[in-house]
Amino acid sequence: MEPRWLSAVVVRWWWVLLLGLAAGGSAAWGVSQLVSPTYRATATIVVNQSASPGTVTYSDALLSQQLVKTYARMATQRVVLEQVAEELDLAIGPPELEDLLSGLAISQTQLLEIRAETPDPELSRDVANSVARVFIEQQQPFLPIGRGDQTLRIAQPANLPRAPIAPRVVLNTLLGALAGLLAAAGIAALVEYRDDTIKSPDDLERLGLASLGVVGVLAPGKDRVLPAGHLPPPAAEAYRKIRTGIDLWGLQPPLRLLVTSAGQGEGKSTTAANLAVAFGQAGKRVILLDADLRRPHLHRIFELRNSRGLTSLLVNHKATAHATLRATGFPSVHLIPAGAAPPKAAELVASQRMRAVLDDLSALADIVIVDSPPVLGVSDSVILAAAGGAALLVAQAGVTRPRSLLRARDALLKTDVVLLGVVVNAAASRVTAAFYGDYVYGEDPSGAGGADALKPPVRD
Repeated sequence: MEPRWLSAVVVRWWWVLLLGLAAGGSAAWGVSQLVSPTYRATATIVVNQSASPGTVTYSDALLSQQLVKTYARMATQRVVLEQVAEELDLAIGPPELEDLLSGLAISQTQLLEIRAETPDPELSRDVANSVARVFIEQQQPFLPIGRGDQTLRIAQPANLPRAPIAPRVVLNTLLGALAGLLAAAGIAALVEYRDDTIKSPDDLERLGLASLGVVGVLAPGKDRVLPAGHLPPPAAEAYRKIRTGIDLWGLQPPLRLLVTSAGQGEGKSTTAANLAVAFGQAGKRVILLDADLRRPHLHRIFELRNSRGLTSLLVNHKATAHATLRATGFPSVHLIPAGAAPPKAAELVASQRMRAVLDDLSALADIVIVDSPPVLGVSDSVILAAAGGAALLVAQAGVTRPRSLLRARDALLKTDVVLLGVVVNAAASRVTAAFYGDYVYGEDPSGAGGADALKPPVRD
């Protein structure tokens, strides 16, 4: 995994990581509150086995350390626990009491700890002290006569525990938060790994496709040119850069530009409309043709009626292209909408009349931008591409898949069309910033929007 990929995952999924962190911590804290507290009391026994009274040799110390390990297991045996349960009048038997006790030999010492862990601090203290006392009493007959008290004795009786040892709320909460964070990170990484959609020009480069530009989200929830306002400055500059990229190809006017996409709803109509406006602002005579006869959209973008259009030109040979043009309200930009939906759209698009209409439109403009149906949906786009000119593919960030885009490219390249490149539409702000840099676009001081101003459309 590249650091760049990991940072991108964090940027895109920060809210999931934060949610996992909060959920894990909250769950651990809640469970900790429900768990009954456990108190530990410890009684310490010292083992001092010596061969001669009053003297302790190295061998005696080693022997005592070995005995500590043995006594650690013997201290919690059934014979000891039965007497303890009887003396303390406990409601539980030796098996249950054994679960509450542990004997621990302290390494490299002669000390033996008897630990009792119960929900009651007083019970823990009493059990630990009672076990230590009963165990020593039961071992007295086996100890040297007269030295039993010195061989096994209680060095430190158990005290009343002040605070529970469990649950450790703070530690549990931190561990729960960490577990939630790791789980959220795993989910985000898995989703990101499985998501192979196009998101940036880097993805296009890995596919061997040329990137002609990147456009961010124009207006959340809307897919149209704002009729009474202007594009956000970064978006307007993005379309100007795409326009410049097309000009750099050096194609001779009149240029016929086919704008299409691999699938439906990937922003081809919005791209075609805004490109037409961008070319019009550069002083070019632009005709925008809606050749998507099945799902026309350009008339909605410019808020025009779809009463007559391309279908009228194709079925009525007396109709002229010039008479069908609609003013859009933008400089030098005219629209021919799709018109009424025909029963056999593919046959009309493939007719000689369609080629004649395209030739007539080319004689009236410097550039004819054709909004066509998706390449993989129907055959119309390939038919239009076969008429020649140039083509532009539109991919929507987070939607278009590489395989679909490559299939669309291959289908177009089987014709005589010149594929200029791919425009990534509706890209994230971090992608557009990385592609165009961090330049801050200022607003027109007059408040009119400057060169990016979009005049209100003229409705017929």
